[in-house]
Parts: sequence; C-alpha cells; structure tokens
Amino acid sequence: MNKLTFIFYFSILSTFLFSQNNQDARMLGLNGSYTTLAAGYQSIGINPANLSVYNQRSINLFNLALRFNNNSLSIANYNSINGSNLEDSTSFSYLPKALFYETFEGDGLRLKQNLFLPFPIINFSTKKIAFTSNLSSNLDIGIPNGFLDFLLYGIQVGNSISIDLKQESIITQEVAISAAHEFQGLSVGVTLKYILGLFYMGIETVGTPYLKTDITGFNSKNQYLIKQAIGGGGTGLDLGIATKKTKDGYQFGASIINLIGTVKWTQDHFMRSSLENTLKNSAGDFYLRPNEFMYFNMGIDSLTANSFSEKDGDPLIYYERYKVISVESLSDIDLSEEELQLAVELADGSYYIPSGGEYNLKDILGDGDEAFTITDNYVKQDNSNSFNTRKPVYLRLGFSKTWEDQAIMAADLVTGFSDSYGSSASWRGSVGFEILRFKGSLLRFGYSLGGITKKSLSLGYGLELGAFKINFGLAINGGVSLSTAQGLDFAIGLRL
Repeated sequence: MNKLTFIFYFSILSTFLFSQNNQDARMLGLNGSYTTLAAGYQSIGINPANLSVYNQRSINLFNLALRFNNNSLSIANYNSINGSNLEDSTSFSYLPKALFYETFEGDGLRLKQNLFLPFPIINFSTKKIAFTSNLSSNLDIGIPNGFLDFLLYGIQVGNSISIDLKQESIITQEVAISAAHEFQGLSVGVTLKYILGLFYMGIETVGTPYLKTDITGFNSKNQYLIKQAIGGGGTGLDLGIATKKTKDGYQFGASIINLIGTVKWTQDHFMRSSLENTLKNSAGDFYLRPNEFMYFNMGIDSLTANSFSEKDGDPLIYYERYKVISVESLSDIDLSEEELQLAVELADGSYYIPSGGEYNLKDILGDGDEAFTITDNYVKQDNSNSFNTRKPVYLRLGFSKTWEDQAIMAADLVTGFSDSYGSSASWRGSVGFEILRFKGSLLRFGYSLGGITKKSLSLGYGLELGAFKINFGLAINGGVSLSTAQGLDFAIGLRL
C-alpha cells in the first residue's frame, strides 16, 4: 500500500467511525440558516428568543443526524492522485508533491466531529418556556502536518520537523431550562444550563517535539501526555434576541450560544467513584487514578545506518511510558535517584513526576529490561487536581423573508471563535429556502460557504401529518457533487 492510499483509507475509515450532526433535520435542509426559523424546543441552542416569537408547544419523539466528513480528501482528489508518480518528473503520471501537500492546507489530516442527541419526550416546549436535555459528543483527531511532511519529503540535513500531536474527545450532557419574553415587538430569550461532564480524554504535546538530521545522524525527541477524566460539572448561558415578523414578512435575530460554558473536571466526581471498579478492570495498564496522567517519551539519539545494526552499547531508539502527576516544585518531595531521572520539567518550571507503582521501561531496540518499584507519590499529593474545558462560543446572526403560503428564504452568519470541539473560528455564511405552497409537504434546499465544511449543498423534505411533523435532510460537504464531496450529512426527525 503506497503512502497516498494509506492516507486516503485512514480518512475514509475514520469518518465512518464518528459522526457530526446538525441539531435537527429541518436545520440540515436549510443548511444551517436557522437563527430566525427554529421554533419550540428546537430553538434551544440556536436562539432562545424564538420561544416568544413562535409561542408553540412541541415535543421531541425521535431525532437522528449523522455526518461523515474530513478536511481535505474526496473521491475526485483520490482519483487524481491514485497511481501518480511523486518522484520522477519525467513520468507521464508525475504529480508534484507540493500539489498534493497543498490539499491539506497546512492542517494535516483533521477530523473534527461531534454528535448531538436530544433525548425523546424530555425535550419539550410549552409556549414561552422550554426544557431540554441533550447528549453532546465532540471529537478532534487527525494526522499532524509534521507527519505528512515526513511521509512526503523526509528530513533534509539541518532541517527539523515538529510532530505536534493533539487529539481530544469529550462527552457531556446538558440539562437546560429556557424562557423568552417580548418587549415592544422585540423578543429576548435566555437559557440556563447545567453541563454534566461524562468523559474526557486528550493527548497533548509536552515541550517541543522534533525530528531532525545533522552531522551526527538522525535525532528525535517526542513527549506526549494522555489526560483522562470521568465526571465534571459546570454551568452554561445562552442569550438571544429576535423580532416579530413584519408586514412584509421580514424577521431578524441574533444569539450568543455558550456565553458561559466551562466544565470543571474535578476528578473526585460522584460518577468517578461509581465507575472506579469498571475502569480498573477494563483499562488495564492504561487505568489512571484521579489525578494521574500517562507520559510517553519516544526518542532517537544520533542514529546512522551503521549504528542501526550495532548490538552493543546503549540503544539509539528508546521508548518510555509511565504514569505521572503534576507538581509545582520538587523541593518538598522526597524522590529517589531513579525518580529524579524520570522527572519531567516543563517550560513554566513545574514538573511531572512518577506517581508510584511498578515500572518496566524497555527500550525499543535494546535487550535490557529494567524493572523497579517507585515510591507511591500519588498518596503524597492533593487528590483534588482539576482542569477545565471550554465549550465553543457561537455567535449567530440571521434574517428571513416569508411569502405567505409560498416560500421562506433565510440567511445566517455564524462563527465559533475557536477551532475546537467541532467549531470553527472562520465565519460561515448560509442561505436556505423552504417551499410552502404544497399542502402538508415542505421542500427545502440550502447552500453555505466557510466554517469546517468550507462549502455545503443541502436538500430537505418535511411532511405534516396532523400534529406530527416528520423531517428529512441530506447535505453534501466540501463540494457540490458526490465526487468532489468530502463528506455527507443525513438527518431524520419526528416531533409532536
């Protein structure tokens, strides 16, 4: 399997393992142009002021939405590079590496996915008040850009490549109560949320990782830290404003979602204690106590073609993995010589030190197998270490125009202010249309530019059966055809 095929299949496999979805099928059909149109409980997380604008009762019965997406590769891209010769410029199938490299736009291969699941029945609105409970899963994984540099170009003498590895996964549940009120034609809405942190796992880089070659040979030092937490809590706040529909059918709205929205992972949460035995049995060597992290140190020291085959002396390629805790200083801690050798100093002057237990540090190319037991420093430290994660802040601006019994046009501008947990700091502009002229049937389509998907084309269909409303939505992301698409969205919903 060549390098291009490996990268392509990694992206396709990853996008089938994870999903990201719009909040509901109608929103997907309109391609996100929803700030002034979301109604009932579906306005929560979009614009709570709409509770007063539409003043309706609604109950969620079923909602499912899926997205399969990556940041760079499509069928058309793959067909254009499959079988290409990246080395021989005289070849008929020659493809300059730079053209393939530009596909990733300096971000490597990134997958920013999320799942939004509103629970049946307990998501409802009654006129100007709504109660909602939603499960949110966010994933940010991928191949770092430095790894693509290494695969495509290798390392030239005197140059250095940084393998900055950042992966995050977080699952939270939000329980919210929302209310709206009208002041002289302007509706104002607010949502107060309790955010229950269910699970967090992240990989972050320690120091400055590098791969480089110089006159001594090939050198590398890469340090990473795995953090995990179960159980946390925080509060959230959404604010929104919206106008009533004018005589000409115009509406305007704006909202700030997650103006407040921080989860504090306290490590001694009640969820942690209830799952402790399960974690010990299932995680094996990767089980971490409440304030422990898993430290990885992978390095290469002056490796050459000759030294690679040598059996004697210290190994040139080494790998270490052990559990650590964070401490501000080493002055008040009694460490053995072995513990001091394993302590990791950070740029801010703090340290990671071994947290206790039996250690087995075996070099990748070495025959030595050094096993020893380290004093349990874990019990000497404060067991309440905590860290915070911030839910993305979204600013939404929207307007719509309604032609009674004919059609609705809506347009939105949205930004997430950060490139984390499925959001994007880039602005996303969208426009959507909903055709009303067919009794009991609603046709929708929309288009967007910017954000994570870069561009997206959507279609939707709604069916009204008395008090029941069934909606379907489909979107192509990253292109306007199946061959150029970098992902697909599908959504279906049923509400009363």
